[in-house]
Amino acid sequence: MIKQGSCKKKVQVPIHRDSALRNTKRNRVLPKKLGFFALNLNISEKQNMRLWFCLCLCLMSSWIPANSDQSAGVPEGRARARDLGIKIGIYEPGKHNAITDVAGVKVGHVTLKTGDNVRTGVTAVIPRDDIWTHKLFGAGYAINGNGEATGLAWANEAGWIESPIMLTNTLSVGPVHDGVIRYMIKRYPDNHIILPIVAECYDGGLNNISGLHVTAEHAIQAIENAVGGPVVEGCVGAGTGMRCYSFKAGIGTSSRVLPANRGGYTVGVLVNSNGGRRHQLQIGGVPVGKEITELTPERGRDGSFIIVVATDAPLVHRQLMQLAKRVTHGLARTGTPSTVSSGEFVIAFSTANTIPRRTDDGTFPITMLANRRMDALYQAVIEATEESILNSMTTAVTTVGRNGNTIHAIPLDRLQAVMKQYGQLESEGN
Repeated sequence: MIKQGSCKKKVQVPIHRDSALRNTKRNRVLPKKLGFFALNLNISEKQNMRLWFCLCLCLMSSWIPANSDQSAGVPEGRARARDLGIKIGIYEPGKHNAITDVAGVKVGHVTLKTGDNVRTGVTAVIPRDDIWTHKLFGAGYAINGNGEATGLAWANEAGWIESPIMLTNTLSVGPVHDGVIRYMIKRYPDNHIILPIVAECYDGGLNNISGLHVTAEHAIQAIENAVGGPVVEGCVGAGTGMRCYSFKAGIGTSSRVLPANRGGYTVGVLVNSNGGRRHQLQIGGVPVGKEITELTPERGRDGSFIIVVATDAPLVHRQLMQLAKRVTHGLARTGTPSTVSSGEFVIAFSTANTIPRRTDDGTFPITMLANRRMDALYQAVIEATEESILNSMTTAVTTVGRNGNTIHAIPLDRLQAVMKQYGQLESEGN
């Protein structure tokens, strides 16, 4: 409130990214429902509003929950692989060509991009809303273990997953782990032991990783931001500071729907791409990395690939482990041999069966797919993995970060030209 005859004013400053100055006339107050904190300032109204505007810009640039508007699509001038005329595999994608095509799966991001050296974030994959009381069969697989993915030992021992699956940078595993625990305890205050799944990739080339900018609150926000439908890709969430085959990359996703005579099941994949060397890059069998040799960063190192697989096929732990292992083939199709310094982890789950916390007689029924029907799922996960990695690059934008380090986005016109040269470019958008 502003008292008549006084230059002291209570200025309400938004802390959310979509807050805007909607009322600049004297003596008006911004809506309380947007969530504001107040500053009491002994300054003129003109100075007051100028300060308010500057603070608003700073806050909006430093904390961006990117997945709150999934319909935003890809950045201007960028595109997904299929929109470029690059088609991977034999099976068709789902409605959104995303991991969220598996019913009930949600994805949320919190992106931290501020100043010239913070390029990081958190991504949350929510297998189902009530994952703690109705667990899902799951499995974790390490293609190459030079990295960290907490919770996989228990997931493989129990055969199920019981928490959100979180992605972040290498030095932020701790706070993200803490955030998941705090979120789960608040939602389920029953004193149970929670072992979250948190997987990491190194983003220190663009991000001041030692600044420890990710907090437990960011992890909670990523979970709460999660929605179904289209998934924001590229330089968002955990993918903000990542690069792949010496091009800018980040989050990518894709899906496949099997024909009815193969069960009609959906397989969705989401990746955080951060590995591979330029000369290794292949897309649809085309040696793109050998054709596009420019725009390489001055310094580089192998990173990691984190791959999350979801399906509505009724698979149990053993079958999900087999599905997770097939991700290796999709990863290899992009060119990387999984070098010693690169860590690759796969987390796979099925939404078909739910595992109750307790039953009266200690048993519960499940549906299990016959093993002879697995081959089509193997093909689907290989294709979706390859296309997810490709989407993580084609939707990413050139980024400048710590110490002026620059990672260039893959030039889409050059990519299309190379694919056309090798006869692997279809009509755009098909």
